[in-house]
Amino acid sequence: MLESLKKLLEKDTMKVIGLISGTSCDGVDAALCELSGHGVGNLKVKVIAYHSEPYSDALKKKILDISNPKAGHTDELCRLNFRIGDSFSRAAENIIERAGLPREAIDLIGSHGQTVAHLPPRTEIGPGSTGHVQRHGSTLQLGEPAMIAERMNVPVISNFRARDMAAGGQGAPLVPYVDYLYFTHPERTRAVINIGGISNMTYIPKGAKIESVLAFDSGPGNMIIDALIQRITQNKVHYDKNGEAASKGQVDGYILNELLKHPYLKLEPPKSTGREEFGATYANQVFEWGIGRSVKPSDILRTATDFTAITLADAYKKYLLAKGPVDEIIISGGGAMNGTLMARMKREFGAAPIALSDDYGMPIKAKEAIAFAILARETILGNPGNLPSVTGASGLRILGQITPP
Repeated sequence: MLESLKKLLEKDTMKVIGLISGTSCDGVDAALCELSGHGVGNLKVKVIAYHSEPYSDALKKKILDISNPKAGHTDELCRLNFRIGDSFSRAAENIIERAGLPREAIDLIGSHGQTVAHLPPRTEIGPGSTGHVQRHGSTLQLGEPAMIAERMNVPVISNFRARDMAAGGQGAPLVPYVDYLYFTHPERTRAVINIGGISNMTYIPKGAKIESVLAFDSGPGNMIIDALIQRITQNKVHYDKNGEAASKGQVDGYILNELLKHPYLKLEPPKSTGREEFGATYANQVFEWGIGRSVKPSDILRTATDFTAITLADAYKKYLLAKGPVDEIIISGGGAMNGTLMARMKREFGAAPIALSDDYGMPIKAKEAIAFAILARETILGNPGNLPSVTGASGLRILGQITPP
């Protein structure tokens, strides 16, 4: 093992596959990248291929079921870990086939896995206590890396979040470290926004030093929207393509104002969130609440879409613009393809110039998979992959665990 890793370290250029399944649980996103150089202004990323391996409806249901703390069982969790690992393995196989490369050409795989629980540290009132206590954070991603390493015969880096949490951090978001490497500009201040199941944003001042980067999960992304369209269509439609269904509805001001009272939105960074706060359970509550007030389903969907846009804009104004003018806003993630969401965002963000990460060589759908390819290489090189200013960890840490080929 040590000999193979030593040979890997001698390579100036690595072909690395990044794998991730997001909070929407649609399937596995895979990006095959050629990576070279290191550090701000020196990292070179060439995207060779991108592939999305959809989950079957049955597997997606199992993942969502196991993510419900009231429904999970350890035997189901155990089986699901290997079943998801098999899906991740197939995604890696298929992207190599799509790229027309032999397996021997792949140097490394970075697998984020499938998050089924993310419980970041929070300051809470302990039972029977008059003071505040800090809940220790914990996180769990499934997708057994040994399955991937066995099938691909390539070293796999996985379990990225845990080390940051062990150091007192939120364990997320981790992509901002890649934003820092890739998007830092000597003369332009940038805001990088990713709208996945959850939305997050990264503030990168011009010529940024690592400690001056600010990033956090702003709140909901596509997660509530996806859950609502699935509820409305009885699971016949899994996402609102281009925001077409939401475009037929009207915003219900009362419901919107109530949504904006969500306690997560009042937390100060560092902060991260997930399905536990903005998942299907919350979306179903919003739906039932709206129907109970005789609000049309299309209006509930439109209100949730605008809720995502407004929370993004509010966080941008409160935390990023407070630090000074922003020259560019760069957006990625599936939400960038929702025309109704983007139109509301442009209204909320005003005159700020908005571009897609595509324009900077980072495909919007592949960004997170690319990020974990980069983070895997950073781990192999012995470089930290977290930003303490973002996660609240006590210091820089090398992330992930290595499963040898």
